[in-house]
Amino acid sequence: MQTISGTGAVHLGGLFLARFHPHKPTVYLSNPTWANHNQIFTNVGLPLAHYPYFDAKTKGLDFTGMIAALEEAPHGSVVVLHACAHNPTGVDPTQEQWKQIAAVMRSRSHFPFFDTAYQGFASGDLVRDSWSIRYFVEQGFELCVAQSFAKNFGLYGERTGAFHFVSAPGPDAAAASSHIASQLAILQRSEISNPPAYGAR
Repeated sequence: MQTISGTGAVHLGGLFLARFHPHKPTVYLSNPTWANHNQIFTNVGLPLAHYPYFDAKTKGLDFTGMIAALEEAPHGSVVVLHACAHNPTGVDPTQEQWKQIAAVMRSRSHFPFFDTAYQGFASGDLVRDSWSIRYFVEQGFELCVAQSFAKNFGLYGERTGAFHFVSAPGPDAAAASSHIASQLAILQRSEISNPPAYGAR
């Protein structure tokens, strides 16, 4: 669904989870993260927690701390993951580390919420920069993706983005996707009616 850039996509996803998640899940954000994440999820009434991410000593990923926090998080938590070019650190997991993150999240039944604001800027390759999302989908996760086109299309003033919800595979996946799309449309309609057309075109 087209959104008001990546910010609108994160908000729509947060609003959807706040409204329709069977329990009010805790949203886990990386420490540090994009400052707006905190306010967006707080504004829709979702509780926040943080997982270690940046190691100031090594200027790299605190992978051990991240994994430990995800293992300790309550079952079914929502985990916000930066698909590439982590904001604000620029530090990303390797593909092998992404696989381990996915394994822990599956074991804890966590829900991945990918924010991809800089696709193409980490490696210069749009496909490579979306590898983590594709891997999680291949592993059968139900997940959502907030996508911004402000940077990689140079559309800051046009507010062009997209929100994607991927249903878990199974016999009811098509029906679930249809129901979710319907509810997302209702939420979007009540807040912004229709997103701007020019940037999307």
